[in-house]
Amino acid sequence: MKSIAIVTPWFGKELTGGAEQTAWQLANRLSARGHPVEVLTTCCKSFLENWAKNHHRSGVKKENDFVIRRFPVDKRNQALFDQINGHLLSLPSHKLKPGLRPVHSGLSKMFVNENINSSALLDFLKRRNKDYHSFVFIPYLYGPIIKGLPIVADRAYLLPCLHDEAYAYLNEVGNIFYKAKNILFNSEGEMALAQSLYGPGITLKSEITGLGIEIDNKLSVSMDCIQSIKLSDKRFILYLGRRDSTKNVEFLVEVFIRYKQQNPETKLMFVLAGPGKTSFHRSEANVIDLGLVKADEKNALLANCLALVQPSKHESYSRVIMEAWFHGKPAVAHQACLATANIVGKSNGGWLAETQQEWIQIVSHIDALDVDTLNEKGNNGKHFAGEYAVWDRVIDHYEKILKPPEPEINRSIVGKKLKEIHQILPTLAYGDAISNQGIAIRDYLRGSGFSSDIYAEHIDDQMAHEGTPFRKRSISKHAGVLYHHSIGSELTEFAIDHPGPKCLVYHNITPDRFYVSYRKDFAEILRKGREDLNRLAAYFRLSVGDSSFNILELQRAGFQQPSVLPIIVSPEKWIHDVNGNLMNNLQDHVTNLLFVGRISPNKCQHDLIKGFYEYIRLDSVVRLILVGYIEQNDPYYEFLRDTIRNHGLDQHVILTGNVSESDLQAYYQTAHLIWSMSEHEGFCVPLIEAMWFDVPVLAFKSTAVPETLKTAGILFKSKEDLKAVAALAKLMVHDKPLRKMVIEAQRKRRSDFLPERIWPLLSELISRIESYQT
Repeated sequence: MKSIAIVTPWFGKELTGGAEQTAWQLANRLSARGHPVEVLTTCCKSFLENWAKNHHRSGVKKENDFVIRRFPVDKRNQALFDQINGHLLSLPSHKLKPGLRPVHSGLSKMFVNENINSSALLDFLKRRNKDYHSFVFIPYLYGPIIKGLPIVADRAYLLPCLHDEAYAYLNEVGNIFYKAKNILFNSEGEMALAQSLYGPGITLKSEITGLGIEIDNKLSVSMDCIQSIKLSDKRFILYLGRRDSTKNVEFLVEVFIRYKQQNPETKLMFVLAGPGKTSFHRSEANVIDLGLVKADEKNALLANCLALVQPSKHESYSRVIMEAWFHGKPAVAHQACLATANIVGKSNGGWLAETQQEWIQIVSHIDALDVDTLNEKGNNGKHFAGEYAVWDRVIDHYEKILKPPEPEINRSIVGKKLKEIHQILPTLAYGDAISNQGIAIRDYLRGSGFSSDIYAEHIDDQMAHEGTPFRKRSISKHAGVLYHHSIGSELTEFAIDHPGPKCLVYHNITPDRFYVSYRKDFAEILRKGREDLNRLAAYFRLSVGDSSFNILELQRAGFQQPSVLPIIVSPEKWIHDVNGNLMNNLQDHVTNLLFVGRISPNKCQHDLIKGFYEYIRLDSVVRLILVGYIEQNDPYYEFLRDTIRNHGLDQHVILTGNVSESDLQAYYQTAHLIWSMSEHEGFCVPLIEAMWFDVPVLAFKSTAVPETLKTAGILFKSKEDLKAVAALAKLMVHDKPLRKMVIEAQRKRRSDFLPERIWPLLSELISRIESYQT
């Protein structure tokens, strides 16, 4: 039976760090439930020891019901590492930006190479990886994790214990998030941080496991166990944890000193306890620093405090908040820390504060509260901790995630009559939604046992590997055909004449009226495409459209019983490095309003520019970015340029033309709002793509847009009052409660377009094609 491997740089029951304790608990508790577990670690004793020294013997040791394999550490240049590490730690928070390297690639590689490393452990992973069905790598920033995970990426579960710190912005770190099979987060806030750093590509493989907390009920809760100072009859607020600058302790002490100065009569005390070299004791201000305390003392402090305070801005979880809640005590957390702010807000088990004045107000509030009100808050937290911080429930979750893989199911459709189903489209273009849908369908067909290719009249050079130029004899008369109709094309005659089973896939055709004033030749192609739709109805018994809006057009054209096959919009395409320079340029404290779609009269970018003109009067530090293909010598593009100049917006509007996926991700990831004035859409994929980046959507209510959004985003019905529309846009950018409400609705809607929601519809369609008789 294959084992679960836990890969971690150091390991031992006696180690007190959060990641170390988590690794120990996982090994101990999973093995206690009968799972074979092996810990793959180094001979280094702990984080606090020399990382190049082998404190333990290498080899295999049985402990409890699991196995520990220790591997010798490599020699390293500690001075060089310390120099780079010191630079990383010195970077101010405003210098850390998603997608932007905190140091150049050379230094980043040196940081990893001079980290704790074990070549012997990596060699073992290469030689013996088939002995294990799952690898849990914990935590994220050390050599055995960064170098080891890619070796077994197909079975790798990253348990990062992620913090918002300089290390998290390194490219080598982003790489393991992209490559891991699954990412296991201790909290919802930690997951939100990861998605903000690495993009939505990691969303579908992210899981929140929670983290168990152990409370020893045998420990004393009496203040008599604390001998250093008498606290048994005192009212005090408690800080537990490492007492140093990385935990924002100086800030907290200053808060209490200021509160004492403003309220000299208060009897409230502030007690600190935990490891650290600096003493913050200020007896004149009622600040008591106990230093490192024993387990009994810690338990007594938690049981008798009024509330726990957690000022750190860099946490992936907070054990002490959960411990306080298990004691029925409320907690105060820093608003800027996603992990702790999320749980305190969600549980209503305490309060949030950010500025010094806000913290002082919370301290004053606690000082004035009666015991019943404090207990009510604390009990809210206790209920939350009972749901998310009990080890048995956490291990239940791990068991489901780490279960051995089931034998692969043959996706070939049983009893299929057809051997081939091919697709034909006018154009196979890079970044095009129809082309991407065609590729997804082809891959599904191949996985289902069919021979399947894409044939197109025009193929972009970047897409040459995905398709084949169409020739009349390319497709057997017995093959099934999916004909994607979206414009007038010579392919239509072939589709009509094809004698084998076939289905029309309708992506809508822009009405020619939008182009008559700009490009009469193209307007004629569009007009012919709509005329062809009426002809095609007589030759296609089967038809599908991207949306119900498209279905109505098919029905009006004479197609019988068309059905909806939505476009797949999955975040998995965003698993890659983003353009760092572009990300840096776009994160310059300027509001980014974004539209994605080809430059086209039906998209009405000219109206968007006029709306933006009204917006900039309300919020001047802003830019409008129009991302999309621009036809060479396009009169509509020239009209847009004139509109921009006439409104004096040359310095505020960017037209990018066609962009790479990496650049497009940068635009989405830094956008504050997606704003669409389009008057004709058959689906509008960018609206769903924006949802995967948690960008609020504001769109004109027209054609298929209301159906695509449903209850997500915000629609406006009229363009008559652009000042009002601009005011709404500004509200969506700056009003936090409104943004939160919109984003939550969008998170629900975006899941409707995942592959697993679309494949059953496609499978049904394939069955209908197979039963089709000419």
